[in-house]
Amino acid sequence: MSKRKSDEAYGELRRRIMLAELPPNSLLDEKTLLASLDCGRTPLREAILRLAQEGLVTSMGRRGYAVAGATPEDLQRGYELRREMECFIAGLAAERRTPEDMERLDAFLAKVQSEMESSEGDVTWELAIDEEFHGLVARASGNKFAQRYLASLYGLSVRSLYVSQVPITFVREELDTYRQLIDAIRMYDAAAARAAMAAHLTVSPIKAIAQKGLRGKAKVS
Repeated sequence: MSKRKSDEAYGELRRRIMLAELPPNSLLDEKTLLASLDCGRTPLREAILRLAQEGLVTSMGRRGYAVAGATPEDLQRGYELRREMECFIAGLAAERRTPEDMERLDAFLAKVQSEMESSEGDVTWELAIDEEFHGLVARASGNKFAQRYLASLYGLSVRSLYVSQVPITFVREELDTYRQLIDAIRMYDAAAARAAMAAHLTVSPIKAIAQKGLRGKAKVS
């Protein structure tokens, strides 16, 4: 039970940080979080430690923990690293994918198409679907380290868009890109897979983050 509640607390707290509902440098008030997350101290602290390992939370010593701060340059560098790493991962996936990987990717597309209409406007669903997609591509790469570090970079880069108020695209708008990347992986076309991933990730956030800086909580548009 403790492990399950820890996972639930981690997922919800990570979501709030990524969407900038908990902005950079804000102190994590334990009493407030215990009530809003409906969990005990041990699961909450386990969740916070996991987020600290991902770079989303930082220790404040005796004051507890706070959401990690970040300069516009920090956010830009994190997004740059994720973009380069994920293009490399996509190429590996095209070279190494297995029939089981293709089954998972095709099942993912079918799920998206069946849920998209009923989930429109649900930001939590949108983020979960997009992260699942990237996770499946990383899994197909056959590189366990890629899977491990992607979760951290994904959280940091998505947060960078929200805290900088950079407009994001939704699953409906990215579905064709998903298909292109999956087809490239299916055909063992590493160059096309890298190009599709680059197209998916190169959406002006780099310049926008640097120009706009941190302006509070982002709104989906």
